[in-house]
Amino acid sequence: MTSSESQVLIFAPFGKDAALIQSVIGKSGISAAVVDDVGKVAEGLSGAGAGIITEEALSAQGIDRLAQSVAAQPPWSDFPILVLTGGGSSTPTTENAARSRAPLGNITLLERPLRPATLISAVKTALRARQRQYQIRDHLRQQQAAEEALRRAHDQLESLVEERTDALRKLSSRLLHVQDEERRRIARELHDSLGQYLTATKINLDLLAQSDPHSKRLDEAQQLLERAISDTRTLSHLLHPPLLDEAGLASAATWYVEGFGQRSGIKVSLELPSNFERLPSPVETTLFRILQEALTNVHRHSRSSAVDVQLGIEDSTVELRIRDYGKGIPEITLERFRRNGTNVGVGLAGIRERIKELGGELEIQSKDPGTLLRVVIPLAAGEPLVQDRPPARARASC
Repeated sequence: MTSSESQVLIFAPFGKDAALIQSVIGKSGISAAVVDDVGKVAEGLSGAGAGIITEEALSAQGIDRLAQSVAAQPPWSDFPILVLTGGGSSTPTTENAARSRAPLGNITLLERPLRPATLISAVKTALRARQRQYQIRDHLRQQQAAEEALRRAHDQLESLVEERTDALRKLSSRLLHVQDEERRRIARELHDSLGQYLTATKINLDLLAQSDPHSKRLDEAQQLLERAISDTRTLSHLLHPPLLDEAGLASAATWYVEGFGQRSGIKVSLELPSNFERLPSPVETTLFRILQEALTNVHRHSRSSAVDVQLGIEDSTVELRIRDYGKGIPEITLERFRRNGTNVGVGLAGIRERIKELGGELEIQSKDPGTLLRVVIPLAAGEPLVQDRPPARARASC
């Protein structure tokens, strides 16, 4: 609290009252200033300790002026005013005067003549109350400053989180692209190099078998080699099926669903329009990877014996729906995934990032039994549609 905030303003313009009051309270160590206008008392409400005003100095105009300043005080402030009255019995005049002073708020009436000790005690009481008000003011200011600092820190943290999240999203997107390219490269290597070596070896074994058709070891070697060639071809196509680039998503999805059903023993139903056209390459790749990941999750975790897959185009968007009838995903796990995309495995997190990159939406509904995965991607994502594609199969089931 500053020195002015503990100062008493005295407005007693008649006779020697002001000087006398200042002298009396000054002897007790109280700082006081005499003002010659009620407006200066009004102005001092925001920075003084208390006010002393003689009753005869309060005109109707002066009361209005003070009342305006009292009403404009901040919530923490309740400026104390000591009014020195003339004393005597109550009369209609004094009652009217008391009512007119009501808008002044925190006033204390002191009847004259009064002892110096009484005046000093009243002033000190008023100053203590005012000091508590200033303490509340300071506390509120500190609280506001702390809240502002906290808000700035929160904003900075949010900005930092957004920057880190954006960087991680870009990195994740880049990793997904690299992963797709690496799959293509490995698929080509398996097909072009290893596949050719295995085929050449089989030809040589066939030639040897012609010279010794009854050799059991040659027969076993041929069977193993045929299995290796078949597995290599399957692995190459699973990494990146040539059909996806050559014929599009519909044909690649049909091929994959048929093979998945044979390998897993799970009955998969695939529905898509007979006129399903080629989509932008990023969209086709994303939807195919989602189909792969979703069916793999069904096989590993769901224990479902059947899966329904629907693929369609409507209102400039492509929609993929995959429903199984096995063990559902716990609601608490789904809620965490909806909030931050985690706690449901790397596969689904990757699916979410692929969809975000294309401006699409991912919805997962799960009960026990059954989970529905729904993906919607705008056709505007990626390059223009490719039209030159063989007709898609309307339905595949295995």
